[in-house]
Amino acid sequence: MKVVLTTLPAEGEAVNWTTPKFFKPTKVRYLPLGVLSLASNLLDKDIDVVVLDPPSEGWTINQTVKAIEEEKADVLGISAVTTRVYALNKILEKTTTPYKTVGGPHATDYAQKILDKGADAVFIGGIADNEFKQAVKTKQKGIIQCNTRLDEIKFPKRDFLKVEKYFPKDFVLFKSENRLPMFTSVGCPKRCNFCNVQGKTIQRKDPQTIVDEMKYLISIGCKSIHLLDDNFNTDEAYLTQIVDLMKKNNLSIEWSGRGEAMMSDEMAQKLASANFKRIHSGIEALNDDILAFFRKPVRTKQITQFCKIANKHKIDILGYFIIGSPLDTQEYWESLPAKIRELKIKHPFFNMLYPEPNTDYYRSLLKGGYYDKDHWAEYMEDPTPYYEIPYPYGEDRKKEVINKVNELIAEFKVEN
Repeated sequence: MKVVLTTLPAEGEAVNWTTPKFFKPTKVRYLPLGVLSLASNLLDKDIDVVVLDPPSEGWTINQTVKAIEEEKADVLGISAVTTRVYALNKILEKTTTPYKTVGGPHATDYAQKILDKGADAVFIGGIADNEFKQAVKTKQKGIIQCNTRLDEIKFPKRDFLKVEKYFPKDFVLFKSENRLPMFTSVGCPKRCNFCNVQGKTIQRKDPQTIVDEMKYLISIGCKSIHLLDDNFNTDEAYLTQIVDLMKKNNLSIEWSGRGEAMMSDEMAQKLASANFKRIHSGIEALNDDILAFFRKPVRTKQITQFCKIANKHKIDILGYFIIGSPLDTQEYWESLPAKIRELKIKHPFFNMLYPEPNTDYYRSLLKGGYYDKDHWAEYMEDPTPYYEIPYPYGEDRKKEVINKVNELIAEFKVEN
């Protein structure tokens, strides 16, 4: 039996103005860890698994369809995100694989629509590795609820793809040689209103499995590891176990992680002693009213303490900031650069506030009358290529926010 697993090409993707082009170098490829996990946990002597990654290859929809059809597979598994639903529908329509399945974030929110477009099975609710393996054997149809736990599956092998292609070639804010991502956990318990993370309960890998995966990455040429968790540092006791095991196994590789702007002095010291170089943290704002609007769990006092601790232990801070909340003022914008420098946030990363589908922020715009109809619901009924949702506060405000983001990028570009 042959199984083809694929991500979706970027052709026709809905326009998302969150991240400016400056922060999206064209040569960067993102390892599809979810698909690689499915492949790694599906491996069997009777199953041949092929992994395709169209966005990294720069393929069009038709090129993706051609690559899938050439494999003559028995099973097609598609990992889908909502912004690429146009490509998803076209691929479901044009491919002839006998058993077509879809998973990923988009599947959980729009399962029935995906079935209506030609999928045989849709996996919802989270990690799908065990359920997908069973479905490949039984060809189960319909909506399949997933209950696989992260700590009961193998970590993803990267050799289904040419991993050297995924080592960074372009660098924007910092340089890390042969950097590769991995996860120690999935999910985030926080309730930030703009966030589209579906899992609000954290699942964690066993610390020994994490260290084994780090060793594996080193063995395939990785020289810098980035923990791409939704929020890696919510449990310091768990993080301490990982650090202790790294030291026990003499792992001195450079590493970094994506997490929240909260950390004890003791934890920072332990991380620094294990060659942890950088934390990527969603700071979002340096104003308490704006932080409250975003429903962030911290205020400027806690952020200030977090930065003080990280800087004390020489852990660089990559701080994400969101520009464009309805509470943003010219006065706040003008004060922001000085505040960032005062806190010694080495790598400020500026985003625009964007109404992601199925987020509380988007729902608040509907409820508040900023939109006169449910644009995302209408789009899902008939996705059009390169769709762009209207800016909720008017085009003049949109231009103002874009200009401010570009000004901030230019101001800190020289410093980085």
